[in-house]
Amino acid sequence: MGIKKSLLAMGIATSMAMTALVGCGSQEAAPADATPAADTGAKETSAASDSAQSDAAVDADAARAAIDARKAEAEKSGEYQKVVVSFFDWTGAPAGLERVNEEISKHTRETLGLDVELLIIDSAAYTEDIKLMLSSGEQVDLFSTCGPGYMTCVNNGYTADLEENGLLDTYGSELKAMIRPEYLDACRVDGVLHGVPPIKDYAIQTATILIGTEYLEGAGVDLTKFSKDDLGYYKATWDDVDEMFAAIHAAFPDKTVYSTQDNLLTQGSCVDNIAGDYYGTLLDPSNSLEIKNVYESDLFKEWAERAYKWNQAGYISGDAMSDKTGASARIKSGSYMAMMSQAKPAYQNQINGECGRDMTIFDVGESFMSSSAVSAFPWCMNQATEDPIAAMQVLNALYTDPVVANLACWGQEGVEYVVNSDTSIKWPDGINADNSEYYPNVLWLMPNQYAAHVWEGDPVDVGEQTAAFNDECPVKSKALGFTWDNSEYVAEYTALQNAYEEFGPQVVYGFTDPETGLKQLNDALYAAGLEEYMNAKQAALTEWAEANGIK
Repeated sequence: MGIKKSLLAMGIATSMAMTALVGCGSQEAAPADATPAADTGAKETSAASDSAQSDAAVDADAARAAIDARKAEAEKSGEYQKVVVSFFDWTGAPAGLERVNEEISKHTRETLGLDVELLIIDSAAYTEDIKLMLSSGEQVDLFSTCGPGYMTCVNNGYTADLEENGLLDTYGSELKAMIRPEYLDACRVDGVLHGVPPIKDYAIQTATILIGTEYLEGAGVDLTKFSKDDLGYYKATWDDVDEMFAAIHAAFPDKTVYSTQDNLLTQGSCVDNIAGDYYGTLLDPSNSLEIKNVYESDLFKEWAERAYKWNQAGYISGDAMSDKTGASARIKSGSYMAMMSQAKPAYQNQINGECGRDMTIFDVGESFMSSSAVSAFPWCMNQATEDPIAAMQVLNALYTDPVVANLACWGQEGVEYVVNSDTSIKWPDGINADNSEYYPNVLWLMPNQYAAHVWEGDPVDVGEQTAAFNDECPVKSKALGFTWDNSEYVAEYTALQNAYEEFGPQVVYGFTDPETGLKQLNDALYAAGLEEYMNAKQAALTEWAEANGIK
């Protein structure tokens, strides 16, 4: 254990001792015969409340003492201790990142006695870069697991126990109070809290087809025939999509219709990818905990047939399987016209920004909350961080401090944005998504986007709308919160991945006849150990369900 980690244990132990002393003092102060029998419950409730307030006061004292100690050290040394926070964006480190980091640090020197450095990495490189940094000892104190994957980070030993020695309770109490206990529980692995979820839309509107508005207008598509869903997006069927694709393909033959991605099950269905992979899924997640092979399902067959039809019609690029460019980035380039995604409240501004043009949103699916919706990509602390207290206090600020949240999400006021009278924000004169020096455009992975301003055009109460969207989701997985450590099945998982990569993409992108392609894919998966892997996953899920009283 490092010196700072030892201090963490000592500091919290001292806090616990102080709590015990306060408790003893309270008990001595109360007369032994002062409580009539009829008032026992009320007195116990009052005592519990007093105890909780006392604990909170002690925690606040410990947190303040840590900040004061860092400030005193900085005054002596002339240098502030630094906490490094890493996540990705779509285009790499923004040009204004150093300036934004300095603005954050100006604030956190006063509030936390710390410098904070945002380390932003291009999405294409983030997965490998963050794993290399975490394994090599390079300073990264806090990081998003979006990219490398939460279970990968846990299994590789990259993540700290956020509750060790009362770390979260003492130095992240405000953060903890913002997240429902069941959502924190969803991020536990074998009872250990390795990460905290970003506050976001845990439910998704599946199978959302996005088409550039200019292309619909150019093809003469009549939108008045569509009704709208509860989120304000056009309700459509797959037949409608086929008609619109045909229309824009005819009107713009020099452009590719559909910008593909190998995530049609994630974005386009309510299939639950139990434990984070599709090698054993819940096909009816709100009603059944039976693990099944999705690649043998009617649903996947329908998708394969649709992809094949689109490919044959010329809607899909010939290099779809090799082109790793993001779907929205392709549309932004002007060479593609449509894509599939997941919608949510106030999604319009986000997708317009990603695609660099106005997009029309069509809802072809339904709202769904998967088992991993909360735990898909929590924020974690590096198990090797030199100062867990400082890292936790920065994590707490990312969730709760509007100044820190706004700088991380949007950049510097007056440079990247200006504030409207209703507290929403917009571009300053002459600035847009193309020339802004800081525009990560990844609000959905930020710790708490709702602590920051809302962009002009989005409802200022989008946080409340999103919470209601989560609560009212009609298809919620019965396995919400289930996690599975597949480390004993790494060989099988690797074999399954290899089998899928050999035969899956050509089915997903429509380059092979579905009957032939599906048989090849499933034969390869079973030969790679799919049945054994599914059985192990089912056993773990059944055990978890029984322990949690879920039938």
